[in-house]
Amino acid sequence: MHGQEPLHANPNQEEVTLPLLSNPHLKQLILERNQLYAYSKSSGPDTIELPFFDDFSRDLGWPQGNLWADSSVYVNFGFGINPPSVGCATFDGLDKYGDAYNSTNVGASGLCDMLTSKPIDLLDDANSIPYVTNDSLFLVFYYQRKGRGDKPETNDSLSLQFFNVNTQTWQYVWSAVGNTSGDTVFNKVRVSIDNAVYRQKGFKFRFSSYGSQNGMLDIWNIDYVYLNRFLPPDYDVVRDYAFSNEGFSLFNSYSAIPWTHYDALSSSQQNALLRSSAVLSVRNNNDGAPFPLSVSGVVRDRNGVQSQLFGGGGTNSIVVPLNSSVTPPSSFSASSYFNDAAAFDQTYFDVVYSLGQTSGGVPDDFSVNDTLYQRQHFYDYYSYDDGSAELAYGINGVGAKLAYRFDLLASDTLRAINMYFVQSGASVASQQFRLAVWAGNSNGPQGNPVYEKFNQTPVYVDSVNKYKTYSVDPLYLTSGTWYFGFIQNNAVLLNLGLDVNTPSDPSRKYFNTSGVWTQSQLPGMWMIRPVFSQESLYTTIQESLDPGAISVYPNPATDRLNITYRDNLTNFQGLEVFDATGRTVYYSDQPLQSIEISDLSQGVYSIVIRNRETARQHHSRFVVGPN
Repeated sequence: MHGQEPLHANPNQEEVTLPLLSNPHLKQLILERNQLYAYSKSSGPDTIELPFFDDFSRDLGWPQGNLWADSSVYVNFGFGINPPSVGCATFDGLDKYGDAYNSTNVGASGLCDMLTSKPIDLLDDANSIPYVTNDSLFLVFYYQRKGRGDKPETNDSLSLQFFNVNTQTWQYVWSAVGNTSGDTVFNKVRVSIDNAVYRQKGFKFRFSSYGSQNGMLDIWNIDYVYLNRFLPPDYDVVRDYAFSNEGFSLFNSYSAIPWTHYDALSSSQQNALLRSSAVLSVRNNNDGAPFPLSVSGVVRDRNGVQSQLFGGGGTNSIVVPLNSSVTPPSSFSASSYFNDAAAFDQTYFDVVYSLGQTSGGVPDDFSVNDTLYQRQHFYDYYSYDDGSAELAYGINGVGAKLAYRFDLLASDTLRAINMYFVQSGASVASQQFRLAVWAGNSNGPQGNPVYEKFNQTPVYVDSVNKYKTYSVDPLYLTSGTWYFGFIQNNAVLLNLGLDVNTPSDPSRKYFNTSGVWTQSQLPGMWMIRPVFSQESLYTTIQESLDPGAISVYPNPATDRLNITYRDNLTNFQGLEVFDATGRTVYYSDQPLQSIEISDLSQGVYSIVIRNRETARQHHSRFVVGPN
């Protein structure tokens, strides 16, 4: 694709989805944890011995430095549709920093992402025994056009090259071009390495994509890259079972619920919110005979106390057909798994799914994709999304309205509405809208808004914050159905983040461009989260009973603020920065050593850390000075 064409739209173009022009996930990782350098630096031996294998099942953001020599592709769980194993490497028009390769020329196209292996020894095996002519060396991989992103067109391509050690040159050995629709499945490719010029110590291979250089466009997904010596006649024998999706929230609809709301419910009410079974997909990547497999799940609280969710002990044994995916039996027991008597106003639980062998099973060659980890959040907000945006969503029309349905489990005071805006096209940071809350029922919003806040503007997530916290005047809402959203001032798409990894629920999403509320039929869930608390999100914080628990420098600061902690951070719960009005401008659940503040306006700010066990708040103040 070249230019900003909608990926999806309803017949009248009232609502559309667009590709992103930057990668907010990578930018957030760089800001918070500087992960780019941790994962992209070379590590391990200079030359790799066979087998070479990567299924991108670690959601790192960038390729692993012990296998790959560059870091421009995006390793993620969101863009691939039914991959051979969870996760894939996505090729697009963005560099390793999440920025467009060319942001000045809208029609720019050419070489985009590359994924280059580290040098591999194809001369001798790990025991220094030379490979012979009869040894069958193959590179096997899977690719997918488009996935959940933008489709590559017929003038876009993905190619594979081998490195000739003798001539120090790259030579093309395989390529694929885009098409009009994209793929819903991953295509398997097997390339023989029988040419003696490649069977050298220092052999390398690389994938390259060609397409638009303007953003998250012309998507190719690569997965399950495997280079090894295979014995005839079973050239492709790989003994591996894998999870092929990351699983979803254990709740029927929500991805997060305020802890105080959930904790106030009876056990039967809590259980009614849970799914009856896990949403999992297990794939058999073997080319040999299938064998019985056990699938189990457990829940661990924040102290590591574990309870069985389903399966265990081989009781959940299944047989998955060859090169197929199935949904395993995973019915939950009828009891609540979320109990935390020591929680203050928020907590979390880790859900762990595991694949195992029943007696007599053939060993699994790749255990890395046999375990899934999912965190079930209980903070102070409701949400449907998984926290990652794959696309941008917008509605056309002056005065266009967007309303998102949430069924509140308890009466409480609305303190803020969190929204996730993304870059897609020209900046809309100056476009004003009104926050709005409507009463309603399952048929949509009813009447005029019960609350509005004027003169709001989008804030992009790739600045300091992920979600932008829009504070509201305290608004007491009873339990039941309410709608949260915005009313546009102008006919400009505001580019709300859209999570297309989470299945769409049209009954929750309404828009209004002509005086009539209509359910959105486009894919995904909007990234809007209403925030509730019986207390103000920010109150005057009295001096810590233990002065010096945290300190910050430099002070005043302009670009980056460094943070030091005196105490043990075992019970660290969260770090939050407030401006002088009490508005949250930064949040992290990690004890960061420094934070980027270059996007903050000049003024006085408070930084707060909370202790999970005692709920005590320790704070310090700092000043943002002129640049």
